[in-house]
Amino acid sequence: MFRMSSAFLAAAAVFAPIAVSVPQSESGLVLRAVRFYRPDQNRTRVKGLVQIPFSMIQAGGTAGQLNYTVSVRVVDSTGLTLYQQSWSNRARSQGASAEAYTVEIVDFVVAPGRYRLEVGVRDSASGRQTNGGIEVLALSEKDRASDLLVAPEMRLATANDTVPRPGEFRTGNNLVTAVAQVHLTPLRAKVYYLLEAYANSSETGTMSVAIRDSAGKTSIETPEVPVTVAAGGSVLKGQLDLTGLAQGSYTMVARLNLGGQIIERAAAISMAGLQETLARDSARSQADRATEAGFFGAMSAPELDRARAPLLYIAEPRELSAWSDELSLEGKRRFLTDFWTKRDPTPGTAKNERMEQFYAAIDYANRTYKEGGRNAVSGWRSDRGRIYAKNGAPNDVLRRQQEGRAPPYEVWSYASGKGHYYIFADRSGFGAYNLVHSNDIKEPGFPGWEGVLGGPAVADAGRFLGVDLFAASRRF
Repeated sequence: MFRMSSAFLAAAAVFAPIAVSVPQSESGLVLRAVRFYRPDQNRTRVKGLVQIPFSMIQAGGTAGQLNYTVSVRVVDSTGLTLYQQSWSNRARSQGASAEAYTVEIVDFVVAPGRYRLEVGVRDSASGRQTNGGIEVLALSEKDRASDLLVAPEMRLATANDTVPRPGEFRTGNNLVTAVAQVHLTPLRAKVYYLLEAYANSSETGTMSVAIRDSAGKTSIETPEVPVTVAAGGSVLKGQLDLTGLAQGSYTMVARLNLGGQIIERAAAISMAGLQETLARDSARSQADRATEAGFFGAMSAPELDRARAPLLYIAEPRELSAWSDELSLEGKRRFLTDFWTKRDPTPGTAKNERMEQFYAAIDYANRTYKEGGRNAVSGWRSDRGRIYAKNGAPNDVLRRQQEGRAPPYEVWSYASGKGHYYIFADRSGFGAYNLVHSNDIKEPGFPGWEGVLGGPAVADAGRFLGVDLFAASRRF
């Protein structure tokens, strides 16, 4: 199992401004693929970030709602499709400036080789289709480091972070605000960065970060700081305050000297002008006034029904009894508004973080854990989707393909709370993973689950969890 330690680097700088131009994307889509190597599996995990400008989507329906469909496909060097999925989403256009955008996230794992991530975005109102693509070369052991991940915000996950907030994704214990390219402003001039470094045995070295303009001239470079990369790998992360940087496009370069080998990883960033920033902040402040009533007020009757359905995972006993098909449209909106108002962790503020986190988890489960076949199951209704919606992203996951008599299976481990774990098996062979065993007493087990997986697989899962599953199963 791949485990990593962390080291934190931080720096701040103020320097003379240097003017550069801002390149424009022809299609409007901004794509980036951030690669992380998993040496124990010789696989590359790819985080695909799809930045969609609101200018590509025509407002329609109630409250200026933007509706669109995203389709993604991963093909190998021969053109064979390895992964394909599509989903619908929506955003709110009220108060959005011309530069506003939303970000969709694609997560996949590939073996050594060359691939292409192809993305299509279809505007539901006009039917206009915009396509884009990006080449992806899988990493290998000789690469020694992941791509450089940069973000306008990054934070450590806490016990309350059961799911990422809307617009975030999780990597390890870090929650990252998703963007394909970081656009800084004079009022928000801080950029966060993260780099995974890989080593077979513990190594020491140094790391520095530089900002280069479009001509390649270095505007700032931090001093080299000592770093230690543990056996298996470490996460090196930090932040830069770029207050004083002129409007323009730049490249952020992380330079790692590890065992005498120099490794450089780069990512694009940009800085906006002051007047542009002030205008954009004014528009954003209006859009952020969305409340529970505003959120559900933009929904149709079928959408309200869909918003209510997964509440069974978190509702108190009999709390949903007041809901019925006979409720009026306004009655359903009022029911959902009251349900979430009672759960608002920060009353008096514009946002209800718990509501946003819950529906973000449902959206993720629908995209990731949908089960096809003759009896298709929505992602949130599947066993994996249910556990994700209730508990958020697991801290660690073991995935195994079919081997011998053991079917494909996954083991999810949670470090927070009561330290629950969940074991899922695809007994159908078609991607329908059922929960067969857990130490969560609220989740029913599957009698004879050890026989489904077989002794070697049970032992493998036990080693991953650090638990004697043969003994544990006799207690449940």
